Amino acid sequence: MGLGLAIAICVAIFVIVGFMVFQARFAARQWRRVIAEGDSGALSQLLDDTFEAWRRERPKRGTPPADWRALHSAALVAADHERIRVSILAEPDVQVVEGRREEVSSAAVVAERAAVRMVERLMYEVPYVSFQHAQVDVLTEFRQPHGAAETRCLLTTRVTREQAAYAGWNEDPEREILDEWDTRQASGQAWADPDQDAIIQPGAPEAVQAAEDALRAPRLDPSADAGDDDMHERDGDA
Repeated sequence: MGLGLAIAICVAIFVIVGFMVFQARFAARQWRRVIAEGDSGALSQLLDDTFEAWRRERPKRGTPPADWRALHSAALVAADHERIRVSILAEPDVQVVEGRREEVSSAAVVAERAAVRMVERLMYEVPYVSFQHAQVDVLTEFRQPHGAAETRCLLTTRVTREQAAYAGWNEDPEREILDEWDTRQASGQAWADPDQDAIIQPGAPEAVQAAEDALRAPRLDPSADAGDDDMHERDGDA
């Protein structure tokens, strides 16, 4: 009796797990099919869900707070089943060092680091779709003397999937990686133009406005634990 019951339980577990695996594979196949067929609504929903899931993640240990905030600001500019273009917002990395606030990295340096990490995410962490081309536009925001907020492009980079496959994500400095891609950066008062030779042009005006609103929306700070860890490490180094 006991042996028969154990066998029945094992069979039931096997059937349930098998059904769940089959259902997951069927759902994945459906997502891939409708996206490949050009269902822009399905792709937009997938990207919205993916970006939201990224925002809920905890930062990896050692990630500068400014880099994490930049990644959290990701907003979709345009996409199809082969190409994706997003904007992110970079700010200077200001941290407390020995009781004083200091700028440890400029907005331009944060832009380089965040652009590389965002490309990596777009190429390898978006489920059900494998983009062949990605473009990341890194903007910065400042206020004019009259109080109006303006955004300017610090950096724009375009990369193919083949180029991404050869990137030294964890070994090479971000500047070297960007040099291997089609990258333009601001120089002095000459800002980069993200629409010049863009892999895909922005969508409808309301989509562009939605992307700008997402960039300006309040962004979550990295977890207090990560910030404390960085502060303690710097204090210890000092």
